[in-house]
Amino acid sequence: MSNILENNNNNNNVEGTTNINEEHPTTPPSLFELSYNWKMLGLFMLSLMVLLSALNSTTRKKLVAILRGLGIGVRRVPRVIKELKRKGFHFSGLIIPIIYLFGLNYTTFITQKFAFNLMGSITLGYFIWECLRLNIPAVKEFCLKAYGGMMREKERDSFNGVLFYLLGSTLCIYFFRPLIAIASILFLIIGDFCAALIGISYGKTRIFGKKSLEGTLAMFFVCLLISLALFWQSNLCEQLAFWGALSAALVELLNPSFIDDNLTIPIVSGLMIELISIRLHAQIPDHTLS
Repeated sequence: MSNILENNNNNNNVEGTTNINEEHPTTPPSLFELSYNWKMLGLFMLSLMVLLSALNSTTRKKLVAILRGLGIGVRRVPRVIKELKRKGFHFSGLIIPIIYLFGLNYTTFITQKFAFNLMGSITLGYFIWECLRLNIPAVKEFCLKAYGGMMREKERDSFNGVLFYLLGSTLCIYFFRPLIAIASILFLIIGDFCAALIGISYGKTRIFGKKSLEGTLAMFFVCLLISLALFWQSNLCEQLAFWGALSAALVELLNPSFIDDNLTIPIVSGLMIELISIRLHAQIPDHTLS
């Protein structure tokens, strides 16, 4: 009888241990499971690039018809078309977070240090090109003919937003953990695009000058979705997503005119996520093969 009771106690201990392990697994999921949401995010980013390329290649008449069909007012259509073409070019910058995201997980040579060195070299090269553009008339004329239509008026005689985007991305890659760097860069590319597009197309409630409440809300919710997709494995996913999205939206809304938001949005939002994760002891996975 005592042997039977002892066996039952042993079985109960084994079952209890099994339950604890089920609730708190000690072995990480497989690489495929870890990267599934990342694959979906990558597919989404590539789809956006294709969509914007298709819109940019569409004739103006068809594009006007599409925008009018979406309920955009006649007076707003020209500004929306101009913004689509300008932001469509900026969407080529998605290549940076895409390569960084999948390179870290599916290659052994792309590391944080490698990505920083590469981005630093590209940024330096583009800075030199910008200096040539601003100081040599022939180079400036060539640039204006090649992509002047996608530049803001103030960028024709000063450094353009691409340089600040490259610099911001480089600093994010250097200072922040990979997932945070990728999230902050995507806030700028996708979130800022949606804020501008929604604000120009449907914005009615003006706040802080030229900004609209509709555009700011679009920025917040898009950045929130991006954060949830990237930080879904974190023990504090919702908190990281909320504060990251809120900081990005506020920077886009309150950014002073003398500082380019291509620099401030990724750096401030990335810094906010880093500080929140440290303060709340959030676990942010860093699943790489390197």
